[in-house]
Amino acid sequence: MMIQLSGIMGIPLLKKSRYTGSDGPLRFVLEKRSTEGEENSLAAVFWMGEACSDATPQEDKTEKLFPFTEKGLLEAQAWLNEQLEGGVSGDRKRNTETVD
Repeated sequence: MMIQLSGIMGIPLLKKSRYTGSDGPLRFVLEKRSTEGEENSLAAVFWMGEACSDATPQEDKTEKLFPFTEKGLLEAQAWLNEQLEGGVSGDRKRNTETVD
């Protein structure tokens, strides 16, 4: 299986709302992040399991920030698929990274 976002959603949708999805045990959220004085970022957050985002503790989630562009969206999709292919374990520590 593979996460494929093309044709489903894009940056215009993410300007207005967040996008949630899943593939097997991997759950994810894509959303715009705004920081005062900085450009918007695209946050990709994933976790493993059956629970929704609100029911999953923050420490069980992994987040990575990408540029808020179509290219950044493709990079986020590739990163999520890497997590899926790598068989991410549920005991992974939360981390946050930024991609320029």
